[in-house]
Amino acid sequence: MRYLKYVLSLVIVGALAACGGGNLPDTTTGSGSSGTTPAISVASLAFQLDKNSINNSGTDKAVLTVTALNSSNNPVSGASLAVAVDSGVYTPVSATTDSSGQASGNITIGSSKANRNINATVSLGGKSVAVVVAVVGGQVTLTPLPATPSPGTPVTLSVKVADSNGAGVPNVPVQLTGTLGFNQTVTTDVNGTASANLGAAPNTAGTYSIIAAGVGVTAERDVQVVSTTGGGIPDAVGPISAPSLAITPNTIAPNTVGSTTNRAGLRAVFQNAANQAIQNVRVRFEIVPPGLGSGEQISTVGATVYSDVSGVAIADYIAGTRSSPTNGVVIRACYGLTDASIANGACPQFVTATLTVAGQPLSITLGDNNLLTRGNNSLTYIKQFDVAVADSAGVAVANAIVSASVDITYYGKGSYAAARTWCLNEDTNRNGFLDVGEDVNGNGKLDPRKADVILSFTGSNVTGSNGRTTIQVEYPQNVATWIDYTVKVTTSVAGSEGTDQKSYITSFIQGDDTNGSFLTPPYGVGGCTNPN
Repeated sequence: MRYLKYVLSLVIVGALAACGGGNLPDTTTGSGSSGTTPAISVASLAFQLDKNSINNSGTDKAVLTVTALNSSNNPVSGASLAVAVDSGVYTPVSATTDSSGQASGNITIGSSKANRNINATVSLGGKSVAVVVAVVGGQVTLTPLPATPSPGTPVTLSVKVADSNGAGVPNVPVQLTGTLGFNQTVTTDVNGTASANLGAAPNTAGTYSIIAAGVGVTAERDVQVVSTTGGGIPDAVGPISAPSLAITPNTIAPNTVGSTTNRAGLRAVFQNAANQAIQNVRVRFEIVPPGLGSGEQISTVGATVYSDVSGVAIADYIAGTRSSPTNGVVIRACYGLTDASIANGACPQFVTATLTVAGQPLSITLGDNNLLTRGNNSLTYIKQFDVAVADSAGVAVANAIVSASVDITYYGKGSYAAARTWCLNEDTNRNGFLDVGEDVNGNGKLDPRKADVILSFTGSNVTGSNGRTTIQVEYPQNVATWIDYTVKVTTSVAGSEGTDQKSYITSFIQGDDTNGSFLTPPYGVGGCTNPN
């Protein structure tokens, strides 16, 4: 190993400061001309969305590209773009139209995960247009217990509000109504769950409804009140060809004694060969022995639940006070088409899934040193990072699952020996495809390439007994000093997430600056809008 060369870093930092970039590379460009600026005249504008809807996970976005045109339908540069949204967030990528007449930005959901339309007013050069982006993915699931009460039996309702990834959405008011005879509002907890005591079932046998409205979604569930003399929910119609069981989140923290806060949602889905939902499948969720004990439980406590009109049956795994090994808790969903098929503990058919109960990592840290190593055949440079996870007492957290990513934010153009121009990553939506409006420099491809810097774990992505794991980034020698990249690490438990990220400029090993391939600019010498 050799020490990094700091002289180049100082030159780059000085160049950034000279460009007014501060801690980030300066992406502003100018024509270098002087004199009177002609008036900007925009006759019309056109807009394009890369998608008309975004999911409510919080990570999705819609890319808005607006083109300014003059009376001859030629692009107009230098026009300022303004976008106002009635909800969500608009983040500009470029606030002024370029030589192609285009400016762009991203629309995201903001703090609300409700299904809705985000209405945007786009203004450019005195012209305006309305744009609508739909937010989708909210889910409300209802589980009554018992599923088939007899007249006068108390009924409890479990409500689960989730986003498009199945993660619980906290602090959502859910309005409950229905012919079962109640009207009240409950609010979801940190896990996106809520419960309501609906009172005694009606004295008359029959089918009654429960209606829940929240997060922009209305869900309905029928409750069959069954007399002791017979009747009940109809048998499910099979065959079941695609059963599945998902657990969200798949890593949670133990509970303290008497608490049920830390829990994971169990979601079983049943479909036929045509991928159609199967209603009224009988399901019993259970912990596969030996389990952890110490108070762990299933929220339905061994009761039979029935899949709804979407073929979904749900429950919660509630952690006890003990931790588990990675994937050390096995949940089984026993299912059948009739009540008799899973009566008396029978489990003729089942699906399983696993989760981890681990001490909650409240802090995650990304660390590094000043060393680089060479990759295979000396074609690449490798920089390693230490990832540490600790709890609120500073104690190392073992078995924490770490996610890591690298994002190229800027790439450099110009001469190696002179101050360079730093340009934004052209792949604005980071999908790896050349979309409309992304080829800023006009060379027919995306710059930089996503694979110019890659990230990997040197071993497992799960922390060891010391709460640590190691990641590395690797890049070819020719892009050294020409890329600004950000490394991000996260770990998630019980719906809370620890995150750390740091930004770096690709560097080189001392001595390589005499004949290294990075002395030749890999992305050209012109400005950000120049293909050369």
